[in-house]
Amino acid sequence: MGLFDAPKPVRVEIKGHTLQCVICGHQGFHRNEVKLERAGLFTSDWSDPHAICYECDNCGYLHWFMPK
Repeated sequence: MGLFDAPKPVRVEIKGHTLQCVICGHQGFHRNEVKLERAGLFTSDWSDPHAICYECDNCGYLHWFMPK
């Protein structure tokens, strides 16, 4: 994938609030779905442990959300 093929950052709304990076205040993000490991941090009864994270397009900080 070339430089100009990269996906454009998007604005994200969580429960009626625009997501803003807690580090730099930027409002552009890239969405990722991540499988979580069970290295003692999570209970063993999870059948499909995953989370959604939004990566700030400006500073790279990850904002994590558990699906409900």
